Amino acid sequence: MRKKTFVAAAMTVVVCCMAGCGAQAERRTAADVAVRERTVRDLTVREEIEIQRAEERLVKQCMEAKGYPYWELPVPGVDERRAGRYVTDDVEWAKKYGYGRGFEERAEKIRRTDPTTVYQNKLRPKERAAYEKALDGDYRDRMSTELPGGAGTVDAPRGGCANEARSKLYGDSEEWFVTRKTVEGVLPLYGRDLMNDARFTKSVAKWARCMKEAGRPFDDLDQLRGNRAAVTEGMSSAEAHEFDAELAVLDATCAKKTSLARTMRTLETSYQEKVLERYEKERADYRGMRLNALAEAEDILS
Repeated sequence: MRKKTFVAAAMTVVVCCMAGCGAQAERRTAADVAVRERTVRDLTVREEIEIQRAEERLVKQCMEAKGYPYWELPVPGVDERRAGRYVTDDVEWAKKYGYGRGFEERAEKIRRTDPTTVYQNKLRPKERAAYEKALDGDYRDRMSTELPGGAGTVDAPRGGCANEARSKLYGDSEEWFVTRKTVEGVLPLYGRDLMNDARFTKSVAKWARCMKEAGRPFDDLDQLRGNRAAVTEGMSSAEAHEFDAELAVLDATCAKKTSLARTMRTLETSYQEKVLERYEKERADYRGMRLNALAEAEDILS
């Protein structure tokens, strides 16, 4: 069964008509030119959502072409993607969503009631194995890559409609897998340095004083999160939401007042940029492939 975290190609992706293949090749060529000319850019959140919606659409088309039903997963929206941030200074978002508990509950409900999962669970073992292979690929034939900084190796099965969809969007599913895991896997290379940076620790100290003055004495953000988890354990959903809303607003207010969130964003950008200098080609490829995927997604969803 394909493992998804609340996000999520027809057979003609592999055996496509000459016109379709030509159009895709032209887009990849344009992306390569953009990389060379350094005109590539990062995507907006809404553009990332559009690509994920297109991927779900392609998977559905591919599965149906193979004779299997598939139901597209809802793709998290802009507000949902802000849940789980280490620190936020958006007081209005905090007033409305707290720490995003409602999104977590919705995601859990989708995981339980997802029609594709329900369908798979009703299949006999042999039928289920065939379905999973059609969807996710052959688990005996895996692609793999080393994570940055010697953090280990990750792998995933080749083939299946999931990879066919990514090939349609990004040009090559295995190249995308390796590139994405490299670029998105650099956090361990700078995370500790960021957390120990004097500019960050000073901002945390100011935030802690602000929280203490408001009657919520926490030494740091981790202590707040640990306390929140302990206090809300066993509460009803409504009680937990009420507790979260009050604490999240105070948290965000202090993060804004002390510039903690702004400081962290600035430092994260700086540290990330410095680390990614070691992976200049991979980053350029990552951006170019995502822009290619966006162009494909616009056609698929139009």
